Amino acid sequence: MLKIIDVRCAVLMCVTLAASMPAAAEGRFCGSQVESGEGSAATEDEAKKAATVWWSSRAGALGRGYEFWENSKDKAVNCHAGPRNTFKCIAVGKPCLPEGVLPQHGPKQDL
Repeated sequence: MLKIIDVRCAVLMCVTLAASMPAAAEGRFCGSQVESGEGSAATEDEAKKAATVWWSSRAGALGRGYEFWENSKDKAVNCHAGPRNTFKCIAVGKPCLPEGVLPQHGPKQDL
């Protein structure tokens, strides 16, 4: 009888602990919103690509792993027609590390 109570208590403690863990423990470490510069191209698809590449460059400044557009959250690419039959786009989103990857906060080395 005592073993059954101990097992139930252990299970309850594990469930309570897991429920109280922050979302970061799931591996989704995200930074603040990043905005690209205005990507410009002859087609809307090319302008979107230019904007997301620019966004990736800026997001990568947070550290290795944050630069991937596909891992970002709350993301959007806003486009409009530009002059002389061009398109202009801006990408915005919160850069996130891939699932299960922890941020690297080691000391920076002077070169």
